[in-house]
Amino acid sequence: MINKQRRGYKLFKQLPARMRIHSPDPLTRLDEAIAALKVVDSTCTPPTYMIGDLQWIGAVLGFRPNSRGYLRHMATKAVNTSGDILECGSGLSTLLLAVTAGRQGHRVHTFEHDAACHRNLQRLIERYRLGNVTVHHAPIRSYGSFDWYNIPSSCDSEHFNLVICDGPARHLTDSGRYGLFPVMRQRLDPNCRVMMDDSNRSLERHVIGRWRKEQKIEVHSFGRFMQFAEIVCV
Repeated sequence: MINKQRRGYKLFKQLPARMRIHSPDPLTRLDEAIAALKVVDSTCTPPTYMIGDLQWIGAVLGFRPNSRGYLRHMATKAVNTSGDILECGSGLSTLLLAVTAGRQGHRVHTFEHDAACHRNLQRLIERYRLGNVTVHHAPIRSYGSFDWYNIPSSCDSEHFNLVICDGPARHLTDSGRYGLFPVMRQRLDPNCRVMMDDSNRSLERHVIGRWRKEQKIEVHSFGRFMQFAEIVCV
C-alpha cells in the first residue's frame, strides 16, 4: 500500500506545476495551452511540458489519447513539413497540427467520420481562430474490398507532404487504415511521410504488411514499445 502511494505521489509530482493546482475548468486550461503553443518559435518543436499539458487536457476533455512521444514526434514533423498535412481521425492532435503547421503557411485537412465530434472540434477551431485547418465530415464508405473515408469535395489540396494516420478506428471497419494508400496515393508527395499511432497492434501491423507488398515504403518504429511508426514513401 505504501509503495502504491509513493508511486502515485511521484507521478503527481511529475505533472507541470500549473496542472496540479486547482485552476479553472479544462476549457480554460486548453485556452492557456493553445496560447502558449502560439508563441513558440515557428522553427522549433514545442517543448515537452507543453505537449504534456495538451495531452493531459485532452484526456480530461474526453479526446482519444495519444502518447507524449507520439505527439512530440508529430509536432516535429509538422514544423519541418514542406507541404500540406492530411489527418485521418480528429482530436487534440488537430489543434497541435494547426498551430505548428500554420506558422509555416501550410494547411491541415482532417477527416472525421462522426458528426458530433466534427461539430465539437469545429467550435474549438473557431474559438482559437485556426484558419489553416479544415475538419471535413467524412463518413466511412465501402470501396469494394475495403472501407475508408468518403473523400469530401471540399478537400482541395492536391499534394500532401505529411499524413497523420489515426483512423478509421478498429470498430468501424475490418480493413482498418488500409484505405489511405489505395484512395489517396495520387495526392501524396513522392517523399510523403505517414505517421501511424498504435502501430504495434495486430490490425495495424497487418495493414502495414499489406502496404509493404503494394507500395514502395520504408517503415521506422518509435517509442518504448514501438507503439508508433513513421512510414516513408521512397
